[in-house]
Amino acid sequence: MFEVPEVTEQCVYYVRRWPLADHDRALLQQSALQQQVILILTENALTHLWQTPDDLLQFPYTCYAIQTEIQALRATEDDLTELPFPAFVMQLNDASWVELTLQSQLVTHFA
Repeated sequence: MFEVPEVTEQCVYYVRRWPLADHDRALLQQSALQQQVILILTENALTHLWQTPDDLLQFPYTCYAIQTEIQALRATEDDLTELPFPAFVMQLNDASWVELTLQSQLVTHFA
């Protein structure tokens, strides 16, 4: 039987570029052994994965995006205007985003 460590702390990673570099992927995997991982897609990563959501099908972590950024991208990126947003990327409102960030033990940016 497998024993799963009890994870009580959480960390937030902002993912700006996709795919993740090897060293970022290794850091993410190591962090997930010790704490709950929250990934927030932003900038290039959000745009890329919105256009090619199948890239996340084998990704083992839940990803989030901030609703304000989603709305801004829809308004400025013509190719995203009519494209449906991936259903498996959870949307955060601004208040939830701030709360998650404040409750986290670590906030890191993958650029």
